[in-house]
Amino acid sequence: SDYPPTPTSIDTKIALNNKTSVAIEATNESLQASKTIPTPSLSEIIDQRTKENSRLRHELAYEQSKQGVSLSTLEKVGRSVAEIGHTLREHKKLEAVIDRDFGKICTSEEVE
Repeated sequence: SDYPPTPTSIDTKIALNNKTSVAIEATNESLQASKTIPTPSLSEIIDQRTKENSRLRHELAYEQSKQGVSLSTLEKVGRSVAEIGHTLREHKKLEAVIDRDFGKICTSEEVE
């Protein structure tokens, strides 16, 4: 579209947490305020980027840990599903044997 998005209730929650979104940045207030914000010095930019890099590394480690647990769980569930499938196939085979044997018994009793 040709116009920026209108802030929604989610954007309001984001703003209350001192964060931003495209809709928040596109408001007149935000655009005017951005014109008066002083440009940070090189050392401030480096400090900001270092902190952000640290936060992102921590977030990455967190997500990798979660992924490891999820993959382990998925593997265990896969083995369990395979075992259940095997058990059900065995169950059906045994039922078929019982049905066949019972059928033979009934047939031979009927003949007598």
